[in-house]
Amino acid sequence: MRALRIAIATLTVLAIVLLFNSDIAIDTVKKIKPNLSLIKPNSPPIKGDPVYDEALDDHKEDVNVAEEIPAEDKEEAVTEKIIDGDIIILPPREPTLVDGTKKATTIRDRFILGAVAQYGVTNSYNGAYKRISYPNGDVDISTGVCTDVIVRAFRAVDIDLQQEMHRDMKRNFGKYPKKWGLRQPDRNIDHRRVPNMEVYFKRKGYKIPVGKQGEFSTYLPGDLVVWRINNDLTHIGIVSDQKVPETSRYYIIHNPFQGVEISDWLAEFEIINHFRMFKD
Repeated sequence: MRALRIAIATLTVLAIVLLFNSDIAIDTVKKIKPNLSLIKPNSPPIKGDPVYDEALDDHKEDVNVAEEIPAEDKEEAVTEKIIDGDIIILPPREPTLVDGTKKATTIRDRFILGAVAQYGVTNSYNGAYKRISYPNGDVDISTGVCTDVIVRAFRAVDIDLQQEMHRDMKRNFGKYPKKWGLRQPDRNIDHRRVPNMEVYFKRKGYKIPVGKQGEFSTYLPGDLVVWRINNDLTHIGIVSDQKVPETSRYYIIHNPFQGVEISDWLAEFEIINHFRMFKD
């Protein structure tokens, strides 16, 4: 009996110790668990950013959409993010067309919005030759190349680049590149080639200085940029109205290889041409 009482007493003490330690462990977990409700959406609201389910539960909203800031509070508003456990205060971010917090009020805005609208719709890259209608011809909206992003954005401001370029090439075919061995314009493909676009925009007076490589302060929303990928390949994209955090660069709206994306591309390759169509 004495041995039994000792055993029971020992088990009781162990149970108390375990319970006490369990409370400490639970309390410790509560203390170190991050308060995700403090994290406000400060990362670039480019659709498709991965987010944790736990963060979604805390926000109860799309964390890729920037918060609307009341006009009267705009100067004082800040954004917070957590870096290495510290809460960092960031300056307020201006509303943009990219994240849907700004309305299109100018032709340039409509042009940018026409490009943004292609994100999530054009999900592949295909440069195959296709016979298309004229005017306002287009390949299937689900695919295309980098130039198709430009053509579709122009149609958002009621400009049919296919028709405009074809008319100019018919009158001035000798001024356009001879890279493809054509003896006359081809309205199915001419407007979908970067070198042809470059000539057309230069002829329209849209060309502005490229500037020093690595300096991007003159690249403004709505501008067109042409990069040299290699000796045989060039690429074109549209400057968005949202800046890459802590840089002077804007995100680029383009289709580089797998569909339309909005990405930090301005500094990726050598810039060989810079065009500006809209002054407002």
